[in-house]
Amino acid sequence: MIIQNGTIEFKTKTAGGIDPETGYPVKQSSMAWGEPVPCQFKAKKFNQLGIIKGEHFTVASYEILIEEQPVPSEQLRLKDLSGKEIGTFSIIQAEPLEAVCEVRILV
Repeated sequence: MIIQNGTIEFKTKTAGGIDPETGYPVKQSSMAWGEPVPCQFKAKKFNQLGIIKGEHFTVASYEILIEEQPVPSEQLRLKDLSGKEIGTFSIIQAEPLEAVCEVRILV
């Protein structure tokens, strides 16, 4: 059981396929976000002290818990309960936690 403090949405892409006239591959035609999935997240690392060429940036990594289900994508969008977007992240690791029927996602 998770204690929900946000939602995630997985990035879905539509395949481009092969152009029947030329036989060349066609790029993906569109990208969309999936349905919101309830999650519990916490920051593993959050640092706002980064500076490159005078520009500030934030380094952040999160641990996200969701109810057991397949992870269908390589990217996700994380939002808090108020709907504010925390960020868009690439998934580093998705680990099933069989004892508690959850999946831990590291981004």
